[in-house]
Amino acid sequence: MKTGLSVFTLSLLLTTTPSYALFGFGDSDDSDNQINTESLTSLASGLTSQVVAQNDSPIVSALTGALDVTPSQATGGAGALLSLASGSLSSSENSELASLIPGMDSLQSSVPGLSSLSTSMDAVNTIFGQLGMDSSMVSQFAPIILQYLTGQGASSGLLSSLTSLWQ
Repeated sequence: MKTGLSVFTLSLLLTTTPSYALFGFGDSDDSDNQINTESLTSLASGLTSQVVAQNDSPIVSALTGALDVTPSQATGGAGALLSLASGSLSSSENSELASLIPGMDSLQSSVPGLSSLSTSMDAVNTIFGQLGMDSSMVSQFAPIILQYLTGQGASSGLLSSLTSLWQ
């Protein structure tokens, strides 16, 4: 919630008319210094929707409700595990997984460069460390995500593949 409010406040600050005067935007004839309002609005909207998508994610809610982690840690940790899964599962299992998790793309893009880093459990453990969590937290995240997927009607094949992958 705090992150969402910060992004929303920043986006409002950057897109309001008084901010142009405050930051010296628009007071020069030099076209390199001109701010494209449409680009700023688009950027702010994108950031706001990404934060909303992450905060509304049922996986993030399940993780923050069950574990002592922040929404950012839950988002990044889930994103790391899901990125590893995306790179390791068959195309049909990937399709099923994506259909069961709303906002899966935003979870996977929560940490810049996450998809290229999540190639093994060692990489996932490193990402958890960078998020300020002990690598042992992976063993606490996985069952919660699997429980969520079970509740969404995941196939036994997908659950089996993820269980093997996240050990």
